[in-house]
Amino acid sequence: MATTTESKAEKIPREFAEQTSMNGILQIHNSKHLLVKVSWLILVLTVIGVLIYQVVDRFVEYFAYKTTTQISERYVQNLTLPAITICNYNRYFNLTSEVEKNATQQLSFALDYGLAPDNLTYFDSLGNDFSLRNFMTVKGWQLKDGETLIYCATNELNLCDAFNFEPVLTNTLGLCWTLKSPTVQRRDGYRDGLHISFDVLQPEYTEDPLYGKWEAGIKFQVHSPDVPPQVDVYGQSVGVGLWASAAIHKTQVQNMYAPWGPCVRDNENLQFHSTYSLPACMRECHDKRIMANCSCRDPSMIHYSGTRECTVGEVVDCVAPKRIELEDYVGPDECGCSQPCDEVRYSSTLSYSTFPSQIAAVGLLPILNNSAITAGYLKTNLVGLSVYYDTLSITTSVESKAVTASGLISDVGGQFGLWIGISVVTFFEIFQFAYLLLRHHLCNPDKKKEQQEQTQEMDNVETGDVRK
Repeated sequence: MATTTESKAEKIPREFAEQTSMNGILQIHNSKHLLVKVSWLILVLTVIGVLIYQVVDRFVEYFAYKTTTQISERYVQNLTLPAITICNYNRYFNLTSEVEKNATQQLSFALDYGLAPDNLTYFDSLGNDFSLRNFMTVKGWQLKDGETLIYCATNELNLCDAFNFEPVLTNTLGLCWTLKSPTVQRRDGYRDGLHISFDVLQPEYTEDPLYGKWEAGIKFQVHSPDVPPQVDVYGQSVGVGLWASAAIHKTQVQNMYAPWGPCVRDNENLQFHSTYSLPACMRECHDKRIMANCSCRDPSMIHYSGTRECTVGEVVDCVAPKRIELEDYVGPDECGCSQPCDEVRYSSTLSYSTFPSQIAAVGLLPILNNSAITAGYLKTNLVGLSVYYDTLSITTSVESKAVTASGLISDVGGQFGLWIGISVVTFFEIFQFAYLLLRHHLCNPDKKKEQQEQTQEMDNVETGDVRK
């Protein structure tokens, strides 16, 4: 006759199997037939394998840092028109001699392509106090009421003038003008927008097709007032004899922060721009590198007043080629510039009409009060532009995490519950089971005594059998 005594090492797993909420363990423990027990074991191992695959897939999806974008549109009572920067395709006017004209053409070639021109001795003859910035400003396209600024109005009734425009000096388009007046549009469409017309002074054009621009007209950019203009990159053109109608739309964009998105909020501090934008960050980066390399500032720079302005020779030999190099090879990553977390974008749709019409040309001649101006002159020199919101609405684009931390927890919890019935409480059960088992094997002071008692009991059983 044999007797068995259950040890603690056997009792702990039995109690766990009988009490755990984890599916399948109790069936494996209670099955009397080996085939049933093996079948349940295979089933449990299979679903655990599927569970591991699903959980790993959820974590891979989370750490892929994918995003979703929600786009919505809301209508408002009114909208303020953005900044509008306008440039003439011709950089220099009122040049006094062929020598001066040739020098500006050579300078344009150097600024556009970063290559040293044949001859710039004209500028050397102007003395040590010569300022290229002042020269480009004085010889640039001047905006004068009734002369180059023919008409300016908002809502077709509220007149504006040259005083509302701010000068912006650029290397590739010369002196440009930015309108930043807070014009409010209260109705959809063309009528409540901004309407302006210019005389581009084509008879005074000095651009040589070999060195400069071929076009006649203006180039304009609609942009946020907080973002520096890049008309040479993003501008849209209007030729002479045309009126362009630019229907614009405002979009507010919220980008996700790293690693989900491109923006880095801690990096959005600029030295000379109160509002962070990618163009402003890139401009500051390139300007600082040019100053460090050339030991002077580009004449088109409006900041860094403590640094001396570059001479024409330094502009041609250092600044121009360095800026071309930076624009080609030093991008946002090298400058540490990222996409802003919050930005405002303006899209535009252009349509064109002939300007002026024959009857309008007849009406304009007495208003301009210049005997040298004819109807033919108006056709080859006047440019018109209207900028307006197509609808009084704002499109909002909000980027968010495709899988959030709470979503990951819910997904993983759902997988555990679906496949093996595990909840948070079950994890505590498993932890308790592992703790009791480990303590029994490593920290139980009565373990040796228990083994001796079991050995003695077995000996007694064997001795009794022998006596019988």
